[in-house]
Amino acid sequence: MVYDDLLRQSALLLTGVVFTFYALWTLFRPHSLAKTLGFQLDNENAKSEFHAIYVGVFLAQTVLCIFACLHIDQVLLGDLVAVFVLSQPVGRIVALFRNGFPKGQLRFITITEIIGGIGLLLIRPNITL
Repeated sequence: MVYDDLLRQSALLLTGVVFTFYALWTLFRPHSLAKTLGFQLDNENAKSEFHAIYVGVFLAQTVLCIFACLHIDQVLLGDLVAVFVLSQPVGRIVALFRNGFPKGQLRFITITEIIGGIGLLLIRPNITL
């Protein structure tokens, strides 16, 4: 494990930037992101669900990242960010057994989710008692 406040804050901010990037991509070019991820936004329900996740949930995760960064001494907040990041590849395990490993850019995203989530858990704040 690495104990470094600045490194953990940087990792949390970078995670928030990534979530913000995908939320903004969804806001301004939803069909482009959907195509990249293998979705088709061909009806109102698909568009609603896509925006709920990629705008609503991702912006909420950004807020959590910022809050965890500003309150670095609250270790659980940063660990919750890691749990949310890692919950995505964990959820993909279901699809893995049904359909195989993701392809294309989604494979890259999955790998970065795993590395980023584990990295957040390995970088601990330097709390002195």
